[in-house]
Parts: sequence; structure tokens; C-alpha cells
Amino acid sequence: MASPEFPSDMAFEILTRTSLETLDACKVVNKTWKNLTYKLGFMQVYCHRTNNILGYFVQSLENNKYVTEFVSMDDCMGKDPLNLPVETLNKPEYRIFNHYRNTKIEASSKQGILCCVRRIKNRNHMYYICKPSTREWKVLPNPKTRYRTVKIALVVLKSSPLHFKIIRLSQDSSPPRRRRLGLGNYCCEIFDSETYAWRQANTISLPYDVFFESSCLPINVSGLVYFLTDDDHVLVLNYNGKEARPRFSLPEPVIENKNYTDKKLVEYEGKLGFICLSSNEMLELWCIDNTRNHMWNKEKEVEIETVKSVIKYPSPVDFYDSDIALMMGLDKLMFYNEQNSSFDVVKLDRWCRRNDPVDMDIEKQEHPVEAQDLERLLEEKSSLYAATSFTLIASMDRYPLLLRARVSRTI
Repeated sequence: MASPEFPSDMAFEILTRTSLETLDACKVVNKTWKNLTYKLGFMQVYCHRTNNILGYFVQSLENNKYVTEFVSMDDCMGKDPLNLPVETLNKPEYRIFNHYRNTKIEASSKQGILCCVRRIKNRNHMYYICKPSTREWKVLPNPKTRYRTVKIALVVLKSSPLHFKIIRLSQDSSPPRRRRLGLGNYCCEIFDSETYAWRQANTISLPYDVFFESSCLPINVSGLVYFLTDDDHVLVLNYNGKEARPRFSLPEPVIENKNYTDKKLVEYEGKLGFICLSSNEMLELWCIDNTRNHMWNKEKEVEIETVKSVIKYPSPVDFYDSDIALMMGLDKLMFYNEQNSSFDVVKLDRWCRRNDPVDMDIEKQEHPVEAQDLERLLEEKSSLYAATSFTLIASMDRYPLLLRARVSRTI
């Protein structure tokens, strides 16, 4: 006998009071519950009831050094943006993102773990795995850095114990006579936390005149990692660095009309999504429901005249939830509700404008997490759900870099 349908209002009351780990599990178990978590207002209620803060972490470049700023939708209306605690600590060893250590966030995962790279002397680099919610990090062995890093993706396979992989694509930028990799070939290296070592995977080959889109970072959806290339196609890799599917194209109207701009891959309601500005300056959202046939369906077409009247040169970077688009201007972030044209605006600090964003839910915990927990999680069977959901999204000279994340923090 089939069980009766669980009332949606009761499901809402339960889901808005549960933990982040349980919430993500419920999205997999029940499609109705999954759709409920993406509805307008769910995350605001959830954050209020579970004592979370939902916002974005902006990473900017100033005087060739990376600095950061945390902004929250709850603190938009005329309030100063929030800062992540690691930036305000006096102890140098806690300063991960600051003026003194030129550390860049290269990749992030849904579990709130970051891959960071810090430039040191003689053009060398040091790799870290970082958990900003508990202000802790661990140094990783370096890959073969003789090649220039092009793209980095981070995926967490298991949270108890912590098991993650880093996918690094690099290109030989040596003069032609000294080049080991041919034009269009990319070295793929995989770091596995279980072996705690890098290994070289298959060489990824693109046509010689095709490059990875610099303004779009990898998107991890349904067990695959997607990369956008500048010929309006998508490269698909599995977690072992192998091409899982042949490259497929963006929606046909985008291919045929070169006036589409601000193209970015996103995750939308757990699906692979694509956002852009059309030739008539409408925000378009396309999604793939079936990853086997890669058929794009237009989900939304949003008028942004209201956005343009408030921020200069708006660029879409993400969807905060099903109905709220995140737009980036020269010095402002806007959370735009396309249902009723309402919006919240965050004005960025002077030193964070024009450069590099991260989407974070910061959860207050009853029991503080000790500084050694990240290393312990790599060895022991304990839950990592102090954080969930990071996605690096955009990187352009004119617009900031957005990292989407839910991160829990002890306050």
C-alpha cells in the first residue's frame, strides 16, 4: 500500500529546522522536498530558524594581492558588509586571505572545502586545502608546476572520513621549440586525499584554436565536472580526469547569435545550467534535465531594466534560489527577485571593487570545532558537515570572481 503524500507545509516546517547534512540528504530522497528547498524564501526562513547567515564572499585583487569581503543578503539595506573572521585575526598564522599572504582561492566544493594557492618566492606556489569555517588549513604537495595552471576543480567524494579530489588542467606555455605539450593539449593531474599524492591522468585535447573560457569556472553537477570553452561548447570530465562524454554545444540560439554575452555555467536546482545576456539584454537561464542527450531547455527569460537603473554594467553570475538572480556591477552586488522586480543591493568596499565572489551559509554551532579537525577528518570517521556548497563562478577584469558556498562558522 502506497504511503500518503506528506503535506508540503509540514515538510517545510521540518526541513527549515534540520541540519545542513540532513537537508542535502532530503533533496536526494524526495523530489518534492528537493523542489521545496529551492522555492523563494525557503533559505531565508531556514537561515533564520537555524541561526545561519547566507551571503557571498568576494575575492578581489589589490596591488597584486588577493583580499576578501563577505556580504550577506540579510545585511544589504544600508549596512556594512560582513567580513570572514580569518581576515580580522591578529595572528599571522590565521591570515589565510589577506594582504600579507598572497593566497588565491582556486576551487571550492559543496562541502565548504577550498583549494587555495599561495605564491611564494622565485615564482613558486604552495597548495592548501582550507576550511574557512574553522580557520584551519593543511599544506598539500605541489603538482608539477612547470606548466601554467588553466583550470582547477575540487570535488568531495565522502565527508566521513573526508575524501576529496582536485583536478588540475595545465598548459605548456614554453616557446615552441621547448614545448613538450602540443598546442591545444592540456596536462591533467589528479590529487587524491586517500593517497595524498598527485598523479598524471590522460592528456585533454582541444582544437588548437579553442581555449577554456576564462570567465567561467568548472561546475560540479551529478558526479561530473563541466568546463566551458570559448567556442561555446562544454567539456565533461569524470572525477578521474577522463572525458566522460563528447563535447556538446550551448543552446542553439546562443551558437547562432554572436551578440549573446556574459556566458556562464551554473548549478540550478541541482541541474547543469547556463546563464547569459541575450542580444536584447534579457537574462536567460537554460538547463539540461537529461545529461545523456544534453538537450537545453529555456527555464527563464528575465527583464533586467530595473537592474540597469541601479547598477552600472550588470552581469549575471548566479541564481541565489529559484527566483532570485545575483547580478554584479562595478562596485555593487544585487539580489534581484525576478517575480516582483524587488531587489537588495550590497555596495562593496573600496578595496574589493572591480575584481574577484563565494556563496556562504555560515552556521552557528553549539560545540566549537578544534583547529586540528581538518587533519583529523582526513584520517578518522567523523562528519565534515560544518560547511556545504562552494562554486567558483566568474573571473573577468571588469567583474568580481564569485565563489558560491554554504559555510558554517562557530560564533
